[in-house]
Amino acid sequence: MEILQKITSLLRQDDKQTDLAKEYRQKLKNFFPEFLVADLEKVLEIMPLTEEIYINSDGKSYKVGNGICSEQIEIRLATGEITSFAYRIYFHEPNQELENRLTNTQKLIINCIYTRHYNGHIREKRLRNLLGFDQEWILLYKLQLLGEYVIEILFELDKHITDKNIQQYKEFTLNNIKFWEQTKSRITSYWNVYYRDRNYKTMKDYVGYKIMKRINEANG
Repeated sequence: MEILQKITSLLRQDDKQTDLAKEYRQKLKNFFPEFLVADLEKVLEIMPLTEEIYINSDGKSYKVGNGICSEQIEIRLATGEITSFAYRIYFHEPNQELENRLTNTQKLIINCIYTRHYNGHIREKRLRNLLGFDQEWILLYKLQLLGEYVIEILFELDKHITDKNIQQYKEFTLNNIKFWEQTKSRITSYWNVYYRDRNYKTMKDYVGYKIMKRINEANG
């Protein structure tokens, strides 16, 4: 009887993980425009959506109950299509060998997804894989990083957002005014909390502000 109860418990846990993975898949499908669905499916196949998630923080290990932060950010593309993405994800990175087998488009998709990872080093690494690609559905992931606190990531963006591509960023912000206002507010907040007492006494010297100003002043 005890063995049967253990088996039943394990099966229920498996069912719960399967249901949660289905929920994750549906949410992640909302992150990208419809024309990328087939490629996104291939990406989701290699993501460890059913694995239990543990993260390390302050020298301790914590179990995460939900791999996708509940805060969803809505984006309007130039076509009028609405997509969204999460403020943070907690999934472990996929097996590198499996990731290497993806097509170029699929690799761009997975790099976009992991720019939302809770680990700043992973966000920075994934951003570097996106530099040089300015498709609209990629661009929003880079702009979101502008409103975050890891200054090394801001330096990467500063090198990338130039006169050659800044018009695309400007047009995107005009189509997503609420998102852009939120991003600008976060730039100010993170400068105030983390950097004003360090090397950036005034906000105009802060790299995040400089990028924001260039985008705002671009023709559009």
